[in-house]
Amino acid sequence: MKQRSSSSRSPSGGRSPSSRGAPAGRGPQRGGPHRGGPQRRPENDIPKSWRMVTGTHAIREAFVASDVKVLWLRQGWESSQDLRELEEQARKARLSVEVKPVGVLDKICATHQGAVIYVDGRPTLDMDGLDNFQTSMLLMLDGLEDPHNLGAIVRTSWLTGVHGILIPEDRAVGLTATVHKVACGGAEHVPVEETTNFAGPVETLKQKGYWVFGLSHKAKKSLFDLKLPEKVIWAIGAEDKGLRIPTERLCDELVSIPQLSDAASYNASVATAMALTETLRQHRHRS
Repeated sequence: MKQRSSSSRSPSGGRSPSSRGAPAGRGPQRGGPHRGGPQRRPENDIPKSWRMVTGTHAIREAFVASDVKVLWLRQGWESSQDLRELEEQARKARLSVEVKPVGVLDKICATHQGAVIYVDGRPTLDMDGLDNFQTSMLLMLDGLEDPHNLGAIVRTSWLTGVHGILIPEDRAVGLTATVHKVACGGAEHVPVEETTNFAGPVETLKQKGYWVFGLSHKAKKSLFDLKLPEKVIWAIGAEDKGLRIPTERLCDELVSIPQLSDAASYNASVATAMALTETLRQHRHRS
């Protein structure tokens, strides 16, 4: 997995001490909000390449794993133990800390928990590096629109060792602030790649030994009847439509998850978690 960023990094993938600090041109304004007064940056003065991350768990993980540029705290942050800890962590890292009205943070994410950070860069999928794995899991998400579903899937992917997630560029949710919050730090570890068409990447991955399995209620074979190969791509359909026909055609096999009622279906993130967990179980059992 590669990390896309304009900043220098240590060999372990973390941020080297020399790369820490405020964005270019803001050196004299480093420090916490109580050092020399609150810092102010126009909301439209944020580079488009920076990611917004909200949620205290996600922010803490980003401090460890990624190149954090600035921390925004809500007015009155001093009354919160969690926010005081984040401010202290940012100050020790010599990052810019800025106090914003709650309404500004509300526009970013309704459940921001009083803090937003901006991160430069994100994990990227190293297609050549996939050759180095004996066992591997990837995901192909076919038009998910609910950020909570995507966030939950990214979190599960982190915990089960998924090496990358492919999503469409259009008509699908991307890495929003809400997705980062729900992922609880997973977005700092799992590459989420946008693509205009699944066909090209899937063809490349099949040549690398991957098999594509699509979750579908139309399938006759159960997830628990499969002997899964060493390299697996799980294709997951949209919340209300399932897999599109072109995506189904890319699959080597369609697979169902047992359920007692035909009147409903599993939530996309729940179904993904079951498929990934069963794949991880089989891979570990064999090794």
